[in-house]
Amino acid sequence: MSDITYPHYSEDDNSSRGSHIEVVDSSGKPLLVMPSATAHSQRLAMKSVFVLIYNKQGKVFLQRRSNSKALAPGKWDISAATHVGVNEALEAAAERVLQKELNLSAVALHYQKSQEEQIEDATLWISLYSADIGNRPLSPNPDEVQDGLFVDAEELQSLYDHFPDTLTPVLEWAVRCNIIFGT
Repeated sequence: MSDITYPHYSEDDNSSRGSHIEVVDSSGKPLLVMPSATAHSQRLAMKSVFVLIYNKQGKVFLQRRSNSKALAPGKWDISAATHVGVNEALEAAAERVLQKELNLSAVALHYQKSQEEQIEDATLWISLYSADIGNRPLSPNPDEVQDGLFVDAEELQSLYDHFPDTLTPVLEWAVRCNIIFGT
C-alpha cells in the first residue's frame, strides 16, 4: 500500500495534521498528501510556515531546538517553524506552532510573504509571518525547545559569522537573505 494519497480530506479531519502534509508545486498549489517523513525523504516541495517573534526592543527570538528533534537537534533556529497540515490554513499553522513550541497564544500575526525556497536539500513553499509580543514573556515547551534568547541584528550576524555550525539551515538562510532584519 502506498503512503501517498490525494487531497480529498474533510476540513474537519484533524487526524492528518502534523503527520500528513500537502506536497505542492512551484506556485504552492497542493498536488498530493503524504506523511511528512516520506515527503522529506523524497525531497518533495512542502508548505511551511515560519514565524519571527520580536520583543519591544525589536530583537528577534531564536530558539535552540531540543536535542530530541529528528532534524537539526540542539541547533539555533528561527522563532518557530512548521509544515502546514492537510487542509490547514496558513495562519492556523502559525498559531499552532507558536502554541506548541512557545506556549504562546492570542498573538497578532502579520503576514509578510510567501515564496518557494531551496534550503539545503529541502524545497519549501514558505509563508512568513511576524509578531511583536512587546514585553510578554515566553515559556518554551522543553520537548520542543531547550533554550532561547532575543538577539539584535549585530548579535545575529556575529552568531552567523563565528558559529555557523550551531545554526539550522533555515536560520542560515534567513540571515543570508536578510529575512529577519531586512527592510
